[in-house]
This record gives sequence, structure tokens and C-alpha cells, in this order.
Amino acid sequence: MYSYNDILDVHFEVTSKCQARCPMCIRRINGGMLNPFIELNEVSLDTFKKWFPHQFIKQLNSFFMCGNYGDPIIARDSLQILQYIREQNPSIQLSMHTNGSARSKEWWKHLASTDTRVVFGIDGLADTHSLYRIDTDFDKIIENAQEFINSGGHAEWNMLVFKHNEHQVEDCRILSRQLGFKNFQVKHTTRFQGDSFPVLDDSGKVTHYLEASDRSVEILQKVKFVKSRGDISCKASKWKQIYVSTSGNVTPCCWTDVKDRPHNNPSRYDYMNKVGIFPNLEEYTLENIFDSGYFEMISDTWFNDPLHECSRQCGTFDKFGEQFI
Repeated sequence: MYSYNDILDVHFEVTSKCQARCPMCIRRINGGMLNPFIELNEVSLDTFKKWFPHQFIKQLNSFFMCGNYGDPIIARDSLQILQYIREQNPSIQLSMHTNGSARSKEWWKHLASTDTRVVFGIDGLADTHSLYRIDTDFDKIIENAQEFINSGGHAEWNMLVFKHNEHQVEDCRILSRQLGFKNFQVKHTTRFQGDSFPVLDDSGKVTHYLEASDRSVEILQKVKFVKSRGDISCKASKWKQIYVSTSGNVTPCCWTDVKDRPHNNPSRYDYMNKVGIFPNLEEYTLENIFDSGYFEMISDTWFNDPLHECSRQCGTFDKFGEQFI
């Protein structure tokens, strides 16, 4: 695939903690009780410096703070880590994805000074947003985004569309422009298994149901993933990217970090049969992991029987111009 010295982009999960209870997030079981397979932790500034030597930081073009489970703004040292990266590499492109429903105005003002592009997940207006982004506060998110923008920050609005908010897409687009967001992006989900998705509380009681938007239903009926030789066009390889989880797992992308999924999860089962290891920065250096041939173990599967997640995320399928989760 590529070598240690080739890496240009890092996708980093600074924490697996999050205050939100998004029903389709694997952190929670349908928005209810916490997934027992997930360890709640975060990466300190000192650990970050140990994992990523300053010379490595200097070679990067971009650094994206997001992850599979947590929200970066919840981690104690997320701002300090971004400040440290900026000091080591003044020209690097920094970005973050967040629900935006935490921290003080002062914190957001400091974040703007790091020249970090921030993508806010805002799924509707005040009356619909929290139907999916449970336990987040729409008014606080807008307040934080406005402080960030007013302080010179580059903000973007991502809207996940469902049946309950699809009528608000244009209103959200207009509001994003009024507030000073630089971009507005509509996203759809392929996580529906049926006509509706039950949302649970901690006791397991159904509080409401999510339904796919009309456009999502149309896309779900047409998307076809192809698993055969020559069908994998790896984005991580193209972008020279690695993904590092909050526990220190190193994989090509966030989709291949399946360690914390249930043991009977199809993607984890498939990965364990074909690769079987999760190299970790608590045991090896990043350079050692690349020298081990681990990344080649993954790319070798592409020419015979690709990993399930490689086929799902980077296989050939019809394009519709929208983004998915």
C-alpha cells in the first residue's frame, strides 16, 4: 500500500466518550444502554506526543479529528493537541467533526485561533434536531458555532436527513448561510434494516421511531456493493491516510478498525478470519507497524476475497452525488 514516510493524512480518534445518544451510533444500543464492548477513554497530550513524533507531524498535509465512537470536544486535551500540531506544522490542514453541544465560548474562540475547519453535525432545526442527536442542545450548538465563526473559524454544517427533518433541508441551508457557515452538506444513512428504526432509553423502552427520508429509501434500493477482483479503490491508499483509535489501534481507515464491535459482527468476524491482528501504538511504534507488513495483509485480500468493509466502503457501486454513513 504505502510506507511510513509516505503518510500524509491522519484520521485520529481522541476519545471514545460522547454526551450524545445518537440511535444509530454503535456506542449505544439504539440510543439506549451503552455498548458493553466499548471502552471509554481518551488520549492525553503526553500520550499523543509519544505516539506521533514531532518529525512525523511535520510530514503531514492534513489531520482530521473525529473517530468511530466519541466526540473530540469531550476530550480534555483536544484543543491542546490541535495547538501542538499547529506549532509543529504551521501549514497543515486541521479539521474536526463534532456535534458542537459542549464547551464554553472561550474554548471555541481558542479553537478558531488554531485554524481548524470544524464540521458540525446539525440534523434539522430546534424542533427536530434532537430526535436523532439525543441529549444535545440545538440552541447551544448554534451559540457555539456562532462564537467560532465570529472568531474567524471555518465552520461547515452537515445534516443527516430522515423522514422527520427532510422538509427542513432548505431552511437549514438558508440558516447556515445567514450564520456564516462556509458549506452545507446533506447526508443519508444506509443503517436502516427495515421501514423504521426503534429508539430506546436506558431501560430499553421505545421512545420513538426513526424513518428514512424519501431520498434515502430510493438510494438504499439502488446501492450495490461489488466484491470481486479489481473492484477496490482504497481511499486510504489514495490519500496516504492512516486511522488511529483512542485505544491506539492503527488501521488504514476508521472502517477497518472493527476491534470494539461485537464478536459476531459480520465485519469483525470477516476481519479476524482474514487479518486477525490489531497493531497498537501502546506496543509498537508507528514505524514498526508499517515495517511489519500489516498494511499489505489488508491489501492482499483485495485481489481474491476483499475484506467486507473494504468492499462496502471502497468497492464499486452506483454514485448518486450524496454522502452516506
